[in-house]
Amino acid sequence: MRRVFATALMTLAATVAGIGTATAQNPHFIGSVTCTKSLTAGLQCSGKAAGLGNEPTDAFLTAASVEAEYVCTNRGGNMAPGQGTEFQNVEGPTSTIMPRNGQITFQNVSIPPPPTPSPEQVCPNRNWTVNLLHLTYRGVELHIQQNGEDLLTKNLGTIDP
Repeated sequence: MRRVFATALMTLAATVAGIGTATAQNPHFIGSVTCTKSLTAGLQCSGKAAGLGNEPTDAFLTAASVEAEYVCTNRGGNMAPGQGTEFQNVEGPTSTIMPRNGQITFQNVSIPPPPTPSPEQVCPNRNWTVNLLHLTYRGVELHIQQNGEDLLTKNLGTIDP
């Protein structure tokens, strides 16, 4: 009787200890993460991850720096080089995704281009128009998080095609 009671008690304790929120068992990316860069949308990445359980999952990009190069155009159509601007420790907006069967597909997780400076900041005078010419993203990382903790990160390096 004691043995049966002890076994039942241990089974109950193990069951109670196992109750709680579902957590990721083996988080991993499925296939490759693809990224595109444009002057209008900035950096956008898409991909798929699994082994995430059923908790809401956040996906976002960070960059150690974003370098933006501008060109100035006057009313006659002549161009003059503008100044480059560098932004440090940039974080893009967070996309919250509900996993289905422990998987998520994330699309267009992004770091938008930096705001365009005024002509007074980068051109000979305010009569010029400022246009973004080139973007370089350095130290880019993709983060997949649950409850504020990274489950997966992917180092994407420098993106400057």
